[in-house]
Amino acid sequence: MVGYPYEAHLVLRLLLAVLCGAVLGYERERHGRSAGLRTNLLVCVGAALMMIVSKYFYFKPGEFTGNITTALDPSRIAAQIVTGIGFLGAGVIIKERGSIRGLTTAATLWYNAGVGMACGAGMIILPIVCTLIGLASLTALKRVESRIPRDSYKVVHVECEGLGEQALLELKEYFTDRHIHIVTMNFSQHIKETTTNYEFVVKGNWNDNELLSHISQLSNFEFVSQTRLS
Repeated sequence: MVGYPYEAHLVLRLLLAVLCGAVLGYERERHGRSAGLRTNLLVCVGAALMMIVSKYFYFKPGEFTGNITTALDPSRIAAQIVTGIGFLGAGVIIKERGSIRGLTTAATLWYNAGVGMACGAGMIILPIVCTLIGLASLTALKRVESRIPRDSYKVVHVECEGLGEQALLELKEYFTDRHIHIVTMNFSQHIKETTTNYEFVVKGNWNDNELLSHISQLSNFEFVSQTRLS
């Protein structure tokens, strides 16, 4: 059975977790995310500490006899780390005006916890390599991702006098000509007023200013706005 390591060795594991957590935390902090340097560092070090405790809590330096009467499973605490990070990650995910923010930050916290667990387990190369991979995915891959052409989903709100049937047909033709797909369409009409609100969820690739300018020029449309979904 593996003996209890010197305390200095355990401290070195925590220091490695500090380094790894700070690297990814600095990247999040630099981009103004709520879970930045301090949060990621604490997550990484905390996960490392809990791994150390789960692995060596039955060792008492100078008094260990080598006999353990109870079946112990160090992986139980490790599993609880993953569960706890799930709640922490949910706290940084924000749904705002139809869009979802914080998924990458939540994934970074979860990833950092795994790096910390590797540090606490006594691994050296693995957490360092994973930290570099995580840093590359947050920096280099972000530039690559921005160059990938992709469809975006947006909600387009329009308000018009009456039912605006003619303007609605023109708007649908505009979407069709520019290969903008209408995913869903809803409308509501004011009982005491003569206006109708239309809401489109559309998918495609277009220029925002051009779209809003064209819709605003259609007859009967008094108000137009759009919200990005993804």
